[in-house]
Formats: sequence, C-alpha cells, structure tokens
Amino acid sequence: MVRVKFLDNDKKTYRFIVENTDTVYLNTLRRVIGYRLPTYAIDEIEFYENDSVIMDEMLANRIALTPINTPLVNTGKKVTFTLEKEGPGIVYSKDLVSSDSEIKSVYDTIPLTKLNKNERIKLHAYAILGIGHDHAKFSPAIVSYTQMYDVEMKKGCDSCKECTLACPKKCIDFSGGKIVLKNPELCDGCLACIDSCKKECLKLNGTNNYILTIELIGQTNIKELLELFERYNKEYTSIFKKKLK
Repeated sequence: MVRVKFLDNDKKTYRFIVENTDTVYLNTLRRVIGYRLPTYAIDEIEFYENDSVIMDEMLANRIALTPINTPLVNTGKKVTFTLEKEGPGIVYSKDLVSSDSEIKSVYDTIPLTKLNKNERIKLHAYAILGIGHDHAKFSPAIVSYTQMYDVEMKKGCDSCKECTLACPKKCIDFSGGKIVLKNPELCDGCLACIDSCKKECLKLNGTNNYILTIELIGQTNIKELLELFERYNKEYTSIFKKKLK
C-alpha cells in the first residue's frame, strides 16, 4: 500500500516521502501536475506604444511568463490586463493592472523592461486558462522524484568505520554492530561509502521508496494544486470508463 509522508517545505518547494510505489506512478503524477492542470497565463498582447529597448516580441514573451494567480473556483473567462507607464524607471510585473482583483500577477517585483526619460509603454494583455502541455507558461509546478536507498552489510566487515567518514552527507552510522542509514532521505547514492570500503563489504540497494519534490511556480498554493490534481483524476477516470463501455 502506498504511503505518503510530509518531509519539509520552504513555502515554495514541498518534499514528501512516498513509500511502496514505483516510477510509473510518480512519473504519471509528474506529468499530470506539470502538463494537465489548468492555470491562467497571458496569451495575447496588443502594443500601442513601446519606446523601451526591448522589442515587442521579446517583451511579450517576458510578460507571458509572468505567473498569474489562478483561483481554484473560476469561470475560465478571458481577463484583461493593462500597462501604461512613462520613464524614467523600471517596469515591473506589478504595473500589469488586472480587470479581476483575484486573477492578477503573483509577484510584484519581476522586471519586464526599463524606460528612459520621456519613453513610454502602453499595452493591453489578455490572460486565458491553459495547460502546460500547450505551453510551459501554464505549468503550475516543477515536479521531480529521487529514489531512496538502503545499505547492505556483507560478511568480512571489521568495523573500521571508513564508510561513515567517507559519506559526504554523514547519513551512515554503526548501530548494534551493523551499518545503517540513519537519514535515508539525505542519501543521494553517490557511492562514496562503497568506494571507501577496501574489503568490499557494502552494497547500496535501491528501494521502492522515493522523495517527491513539488516546486510551485506560484499560480496556486500546494493545497489547491493537489485538489486540481484530484479533480483531474476523477474526470479522466470517468471519461475512460465511458469509453470502455
């Protein structure tokens, strides 16, 4: 049975230990979160003035990659953003004014371009719902996973403890006359402990436990992201069952 344990977070990157699973399940989760969950992003821009050093096409790309807050409950309507500013000064993402108070730029301090004295910029931008499969700007998170390991002690060990000294993460220790991984979530499989054992008494084995990392882009928080994931699974399963009939 698959078990999930919360490991840690820094309010943007969340780590979980997923036990008794495999890469097929985790890769499916990674692809669904990264490419199938709908979020808002600016998809169309009308330039009226742009005296800045950055040409329209490059500026449009920078604006489109600005994360847009996406409420869990929304109508999917197109949202208009306006930007009008005169130099001198730096144009930031906070200068994008949304027609919807909930659907707006997540971060205020993303620099978009710079205006010198008497230079102006004026544009209208339109945000729509989309998925990461169509463009990376719609992807709400970067998901990755790493395998956890277990150390096996073979015959012939004389308890020299060279392996514990060689481990760069200091996650190997002796306990009850045996070598154990005291912090398996820190082990990255570098094999330093194996290489340090002259008698070749150690073996590092992969397990069916993994560390799952979800790094949020900012369009949603972790709770809403997982709710979107659950909603997608229910809808997809329902569609799949209907096609089987």
